[in-house]
Amino acid sequence: MFFHPDGQPFHYKAPYQWFRNFILKSKLRYIRFHDLRYTSATVLINQGVHAKTISDRLGHGNITTTMNIYGHALRTADQTAADKFESLFNINKA
Repeated sequence: MFFHPDGQPFHYKAPYQWFRNFILKSKLRYIRFHDLRYTSATVLINQGVHAKTISDRLGHGNITTTMNIYGHALRTADQTAADKFESLFNINKA
């Protein structure tokens, strides 16, 4: 929930409207307000942040929830890490 400094809650559309205006003024690619959550998790995964840390930040009760929702992104990040590690052992035979 979002609140004014005096503790009064915002109108339920206010955060979305603020976000939409921010996107338009900043000339960023539009994403839904709720997509910020997914974007945050995906960026953190791609930066190598541990899944437990991401799970805690998202407020998931346990890491299994995070793994079920973001497992595909974690697998992609893991494959990227494996590819980088493998490149250490590939010697150019040209």
